[in-house]
Amino acid sequence: MKSPTYYFLSVLALSVFWAVPGRAVDPEDLRQLLDTQRCQGCDLRGANLEGVDLRSADLTEAQLQGANLRNADLKYSNFRGANLTNAVMIAADLEAVNFSDAVLRNADVRGANLTDAVLTRANTCGWRRDGARLEGANLQDARCVPDRPEPQPRPRPTPEIRPTEETAPPLSQSDAVKLIEDWYAAKEKIFAPPFDRESVLQLTTGVLLTDALQAMNWLRENNAFYKYGIRRVESVDRFVREGFKGTLELTVTEEYSLYENNRINPDRSRFETKDLRYFLEVVDGRWKIADYEEID
Repeated sequence: MKSPTYYFLSVLALSVFWAVPGRAVDPEDLRQLLDTQRCQGCDLRGANLEGVDLRSADLTEAQLQGANLRNADLKYSNFRGANLTNAVMIAADLEAVNFSDAVLRNADVRGANLTDAVLTRANTCGWRRDGARLEGANLQDARCVPDRPEPQPRPRPTPEIRPTEETAPPLSQSDAVKLIEDWYAAKEKIFAPPFDRESVLQLTTGVLLTDALQAMNWLRENNAFYKYGIRRVESVDRFVREGFKGTLELTVTEEYSLYENNRINPDRSRFETKDLRYFLEVVDGRWKIADYEEID
């Protein structure tokens, strides 16, 4: 049986909310967001999402100009490259949210929780942040960028717009394997003290970045950490690179144990060999891991 919250959100998805004269949120995009919490590149301008639970949502490159996100739970969400010009996020929970390359021009985040938020290269021109919590937030290269004409939402279906393949950085199979090996090597300092956020930002993007930040926060909040033993790539089964994206299928052996309050949790400790598929993507001129899945 679906919860009352679900039906409330469904009603929201069928409504049209106005923020800019003559413009309305796309109801199909709003329904998609509320049903799946994933809406990359969606047109949500002027959407009324006050108080809504969108924890861990993926809103990469979404158009959210003038959206009302007051008191919303957006913890661990991904707004990379999104346009939040004039958005209202007063008292919203924005802990560990990824705002890298986002436009926060004249956004209102007064009283919001931006603890551990990532705002690298964000456009923060004119944003209002009185009373906002910014402990641990990464504001590297955040700056004020002069106003430009507002981009129009992308048409449906949305073709992916990328520079020509010639400008993509090279990626051989050995390069892709090295990226995965670097990720496994970095886990011992990402999911254990010092909980190194810079390594996460350098190696991951998209879903994996959001999941990793969420896991790091859970570990710190629960006095827990992972300890790693063997981590080894056993074999590479398939590698495909198409433009700015790549897929690598390989077999990996990994040994890890979860410690909570300095006591091992045997239910979350493993020594296992798995067949995995990793999805790679170019972000800011470098290859990163966007997601992965287990191959049956």
